[in-house]
Amino acid sequence: MSLLNRIRNIVRANANDILNRAEDPEKALDQMITDMSQDLVKVRQAAALAISAQERIQAEYDQRRQAVQDWQRRAELAVDKGDDVLAKQALSRKLQYQHEADQLKTSLDAQSVHIDELRSNVQALDNRVQQAVLQRQQLVARYRTAEATRTLEEQTSSTGRLSTTMGELENKTADAEAQAAAYHELSRDPLEDRFAQLEAGPSVDDELATLKKQRLLNEGKPEK
Repeated sequence: MSLLNRIRNIVRANANDILNRAEDPEKALDQMITDMSQDLVKVRQAAALAISAQERIQAEYDQRRQAVQDWQRRAELAVDKGDDVLAKQALSRKLQYQHEADQLKTSLDAQSVHIDELRSNVQALDNRVQQAVLQRQQLVARYRTAEATRTLEEQTSSTGRLSTTMGELENKTADAEAQAAAYHELSRDPLEDRFAQLEAGPSVDDELATLKKQRLLNEGKPEK
């Protein structure tokens, strides 16, 4: 791929697309800016060489044009002096320089189109690099915010699922406890309960009855 084609592709590159496709967006954007900066240096060097070559061609063209004018004046001088042979020689030399000048002019015109394109691409790429540098911080900040939001949403969702699971477990535990109590109540033997009461010893009611009986006996005793 030629340098100009690469520059055109870079200028058309979309930082947002790179950010979305890359596994490491920050590194991808930094690499993009580095590549663009390196290509900018190469394009400037190519433009400088092209401009230098154009200036050399321009100098040669100016020399040929000057030579055409000089030999035109010499031919006119020879005619004024009545020397047609010398005039023809001067005109022949003039035509030679004119032909060379025409060839150089064609080359200059083609070179000018190339240089104009180079200059346009240098400017476009320079603007793109500056824009990319400015966009980088904005895009990275947006990306980090989006990642943080996504992480928070995942954690919130996980916490919600945990709360739901704990609630379900608590409900199941309460149900199991209630069922165990019911099974225990249903499995009790009434006869066993009655003997258990007997084995438990006197009750409060028994103690109260004994106390009352004792009080009555005390009241019926004569005083000494």
